[in-house]
Amino acid sequence: MPPALKELMNKATGFWADRTLSQRMLIAGLALSVIIAFILMIYWMNRPDWKVLYTKLYPEDANKVVSMLQQAKEPYKLSDNGQTIMVPADRVYELRLKIAGEGNLHGQGIGFEIFDEVKIGQTDFVQHINYQRALQGELARTISEFPMVEKARVHLVIPQKSLFIEDQVPPTASVILKLKDNGKLKPKEVNGVVNLIAMAVEGLDPKRITITDMQGRPLYIPEEDTGVSMSNTQLEFKQNMERQMEMRLQELLTPVVGPGKVIARVNADLDFSQKTIRKETYDPDGSVVRSETRSEESTRGAASLAGGEPDVNFRGDGYTGSRTTQDSNRESRTTNFEINKQEENIVAPVGELQRLSVAVIVDGTYVANEETGKMDYVPRSAEEMERIRELVSKAMGFDTLRGDAIEVSNISFGAPEDLDSQTLMRTMLEYAQRLGKPFLNGVLIFLFLILVVRPVIMALIRPRVAEQEVEEMAGLPGAERLALEEEEVDEELLDTSRRLENAKAHAIQLSDENLDQAVRLLKNWLTQEA
Repeated sequence: MPPALKELMNKATGFWADRTLSQRMLIAGLALSVIIAFILMIYWMNRPDWKVLYTKLYPEDANKVVSMLQQAKEPYKLSDNGQTIMVPADRVYELRLKIAGEGNLHGQGIGFEIFDEVKIGQTDFVQHINYQRALQGELARTISEFPMVEKARVHLVIPQKSLFIEDQVPPTASVILKLKDNGKLKPKEVNGVVNLIAMAVEGLDPKRITITDMQGRPLYIPEEDTGVSMSNTQLEFKQNMERQMEMRLQELLTPVVGPGKVIARVNADLDFSQKTIRKETYDPDGSVVRSETRSEESTRGAASLAGGEPDVNFRGDGYTGSRTTQDSNRESRTTNFEINKQEENIVAPVGELQRLSVAVIVDGTYVANEETGKMDYVPRSAEEMERIRELVSKAMGFDTLRGDAIEVSNISFGAPEDLDSQTLMRTMLEYAQRLGKPFLNGVLIFLFLILVVRPVIMALIRPRVAEQEVEEMAGLPGAERLALEEEEVDEELLDTSRRLENAKAHAIQLSDENLDQAVRLLKNWLTQEA
């Protein structure tokens, strides 16, 4: 063995021999902890870095992927109840491309991949059933891609085509949806599912499609039941309107009468009929001249008439002729007037408010009765009730022409529970519950520092301090070193004298209490000295 190694071994052996049992156990525990930590660190550094290969897989696809990984002897790990498959980080992309190239991931159910393997000898009936199964599976996979849909199942009934139109039966479809977190589909999303199915199945009418959720609640009702569907919509609209008004009244009155002392209920009569009103109004006083036509005719002439016959040789006035003069005037006027006309086409809104009925119950006040020690009910004054009634009428938009009704009553809700005064013990318990856990954590940390950390630090520092003191003593001049040694000797003498005095006092006390035992103890001491 080399001298250096032998010297090192001797030092280690000497260091171990100089330590007490507690120090040896502490050093052994620290060494064991360091070794375990080193082994864990090596294991953590050398373990593979897992990354997600595929997530949110259906059981069918997860089974196929696991089978492929097992055949290729690739390490993998399952998580998220088997829906997520993780592989080493350096193999993620290669395995994804390999699995995608196989083309085995299709989703839930059976799709058109059923026709990838064509079997010889299949009948038309089997082909028809396979086509129906494939179409159901493809529609279910497509619907499952919706954000709010977790899982979907589609059932189609596609009858055989008939040569006679009278015997032809239209296809039907039923859809069951499992929504995420018990959510709710919006009407537009439901219509999207209906249109998707209607366009994917030949001859399918949206009226012959039904959609329900896993709880059996209908999400879509065909148009034949439009009246029922509209009734549900109207009822929901009516309830929302009443609920909003009730909350508004309670929020208004709570600061006035106090929390939990007012209850408001509203009943709204709504008109859901669809009305279209057309009006034409004529104003005869507001006539306006639209057009006017005016014509005038004037005629003037002279003629000679003898015996009632005209004279062709008439040359004007003479002794032998006669003269007749004729004048005529004619005038015509046509005036067209435009009467003022007003046309109105009024479409009444659906859900128009016709009448409101509001009932409000207000609690009174309570006063402590000194004799019985209970709370006595005190009704509110008429002025206060009238003020509350005015507030309610203004908030609801009270209209007498509409026939609204309002009722405000003052009724006792029951005396409040007597609150016991918090005693000192109860307050201390509350603070103990609130601060007990942090205080306990602090105490545990303090005990850990005192009982575990401090002994470890002192065991590591004490040998160094002793060596430093020896080195400092060796480096001091002769006079100072002698003075320090004398001080140490004096301290040792004082400690020895104290121990002797304590032993002497103990021996005197022992001899007074039990003389025989003291004699035996002295004999033992004399025997040991001899």
